[in-house]
Amino acid sequence: IPVSSSSSNSSVSNPDSFVLSCGVSSNVTDADGRNWIPDSNISPLLIILSPPLLNRKTLLCLLLIFKSEATYRFAVSPNNSHWVRLHFYPSCFSTYNSSAAYFSVTTGDFTLLSNFSAFITAQALTQAYIIREFSLPPIRFGTLNLTFTPSSAYNGTFAFVNGIEIISMPEIFQSTPMVGFSDQFIEAENSTV
Repeated sequence: IPVSSSSSNSSVSNPDSFVLSCGVSSNVTDADGRNWIPDSNISPLLIILSPPLLNRKTLLCLLLIFKSEATYRFAVSPNNSHWVRLHFYPSCFSTYNSSAAYFSVTTGDFTLLSNFSAFITAQALTQAYIIREFSLPPIRFGTLNLTFTPSSAYNGTFAFVNGIEIISMPEIFQSTPMVGFSDQFIEAENSTV
């Protein structure tokens, strides 16, 4: 699923990037002119272990709700680092209490969000929506898994997501030794993000 970005002088197409609007049935163009595709278009790369519940309140507020663990799988280049951007609009719920959405998001050995509440975070920041962005090192074996797991600490919890962006990162960061430890490096695969 290619993502295109253009400027006045150049156009770049990246087949290693994804822009998904969760729960929509057709492509959606946002205010910035980006084309968001339905997550159903990546099937069979999308694996959901339980049927999601769909909330179709408004175009901006389409989302998938998961009452048990669910995993999105993306085929990516094992040589590239990636940005992962997750979009949450907790004010979009009509039949569910958004304050009951506590969940974790993991990818491989990394925990991106733990016991996360988009509702509380949005309230604390006085925002209508929350975007969380992460930088990931190259993914071994070329499959990036994003797993959403409702919290087991509370009854009736669920996970949700409105949009997912996976963007291949340009190699703009170089490895450098730590000060005073010129022969030691930290392997990101074994570290906490």
